[in-house]
Amino acid sequence: MKLGKLILASFLLIGTSSFAQDDAEKECKRMRFLAGEELNIKNYKGSAKYYILGEKICGGYDAANYARLIGSVRNAIISTEKEEKTAYTDTVVAFYNTIEEKGFYDTKDDLLRASYILQSSNPDRIKADELFRRGIANQGSATNEGYVSYFYYNTYAIYSAAADTEKPELKKRMISDYFMMSALIGKANMSIKTQETITEYFNYVVRDCKDILPEIGGYIENLSDEKESRLASLMNFITLLENKQCTDAPEYGQLINSYVDTDPTSLDAQLMKAKYLMSKGKLSEAISTLRTAKGIATDDAKKQEITYQISLAQFKSKSYTAAYNTAMSVSGEYKGNALSIAGKSVGNNANNCGSSTFDRKCNYIYAVQLLEKARSLGGDIGNSISSYKSRFPTSDDCFQNGNTTSVTLSCYNVTVNPCK
Repeated sequence: MKLGKLILASFLLIGTSSFAQDDAEKECKRMRFLAGEELNIKNYKGSAKYYILGEKICGGYDAANYARLIGSVRNAIISTEKEEKTAYTDTVVAFYNTIEEKGFYDTKDDLLRASYILQSSNPDRIKADELFRRGIANQGSATNEGYVSYFYYNTYAIYSAAADTEKPELKKRMISDYFMMSALIGKANMSIKTQETITEYFNYVVRDCKDILPEIGGYIENLSDEKESRLASLMNFITLLENKQCTDAPEYGQLINSYVDTDPTSLDAQLMKAKYLMSKGKLSEAISTLRTAKGIATDDAKKQEITYQISLAQFKSKSYTAAYNTAMSVSGEYKGNALSIAGKSVGNNANNCGSSTFDRKCNYIYAVQLLEKARSLGGDIGNSISSYKSRFPTSDDCFQNGNTTSVTLSCYNVTVNPCK
């Protein structure tokens, strides 16, 4: 039951006979006077009681008195608890409806009014949705972030309560609202917690890449032009697609490219782009991007890591000589893995290095030497050593070549002993 009905019922029980004898206008003024007196001493429950009674006796108020009534009830909500709080909340919702019907409503209260609706005993979620949307559209970046969470929660609640036939369309709304609110969160520099809150509700409903990907293009178009805000929003969605395992989609690359375009001097952005290009098999582009990243890096350890990644991309592209030369220049933490790349490059390129079959077989000796050193440094060498040893020059090969103990590998300018 609304608070107004409770107050009026109790008042009529004790004062019906006197009202029959008093002039209605006099009683109307008296109620407003008493409400004002209570308001002066900040007794909001008292002022709310008299304003509500007066509204009945007066047959309605003008805009100013309705504003005082609603203000009193809103303040009374703060000082009440549990069931009484809900009664006051139901009352403020009812009077907002009244002033809207009478043409006194000010849309600046949309967000506050929507939040009261959600706290009422029987929330009209559709009305709240209408108010949230209009309020957020009007306030834009000035929107209090609490309303963003409240709005998206309400969107989720509408979806959850809908019939199965309505859910597909409401899921689309949840996706578009998520993108819209995430862009606002970034633009207004709202807290990570707000983003996490709406993402939690989003994840309850949206689980597949096919739900998300069609919205990416429009999302990028509507991002803030402010650099830091734009970057934060892009990163949110790059992470989202990674979490949803959508990294094979072109839209994932679109987000990364947009991030790089926004901040081409970002080392992390260049490395992220290179990783994506590698995963798509665009090795030449990945190598070029890694070189850009290396030029940006200021820390030597990071430069060495990037150099190793370049050698890996060259190896995958079957540019074995380039991969060998790059890998051999790596020092520090990645030296073991780089030597593994170098050894495998020598092994894979063996048939292209040497003027005779015997010379070419000698390449495998050098490949194994590199791999054994790589292993001693913790590098990942797989099963390449045993494979390459099986291709060493045989005793017959050595006999036919004078049991030589020194062969220079022309491609690498190193000497190996094939017949020791």
